[in-house]
Amino acid sequence: MSAPLYVALLHHPVYKKTGEVITTSITPMDLHDIARSCMTFGIKAYYVVNPLPTMLYLARRIEEFWRSDYGANYNRTRTDAFTILRIKEHLEECVEEIREREGEKPYLVATSARRHGDSLTFSVLAEKLRSEDRPYLLLFGTGWGLIREFIRRCDYLLEPISGCGEYNHLSVRSAAAIILDRLCNRNKMN
Repeated sequence: MSAPLYVALLHHPVYKKTGEVITTSITPMDLHDIARSCMTFGIKAYYVVNPLPTMLYLARRIEEFWRSDYGANYNRTRTDAFTILRIKEHLEECVEEIREREGEKPYLVATSARRHGDSLTFSVLAEKLRSEDRPYLLLFGTGWGLIREFIRRCDYLLEPISGCGEYNHLSVRSAAAIILDRLCNRNKMN
């Protein structure tokens, strides 16, 4: 028994450096790098969520390229990783798709580089994933992170990644890879 795990990269509602709530742009690197990490760790689907039509258009064009014959011939492993990519306008679409696929609504697990009070450790969440059946949707924010009000509406908050010092500003691509390794790598202790 193990819980199905899904990942979503949210571009809204996130903070700007100044503390304003904004919508960030989709970057091509986030599409394929996080998709490759998700594929490596057996994630069921990787959702990229952005409400801006121009950003959805960009993401779909990139997706089309890597799913085309030319893209597949150029880099088959990247094409394979794009098979789990789903581009959505709103988080609710992701939740509904998972509910339809799995038969129940997923737990929402927010991530953050900041401490916000009560949070699950990596080992506790890894154990939940191994011992439960209900799906989980792991949420990553872009910009300067998911807004506090959004995080409070989630079922769980995952502890931040701790480095060796005070500096803690990983790219979302790096953070996703580290977190997925800590949660899904059965070859090491959590």
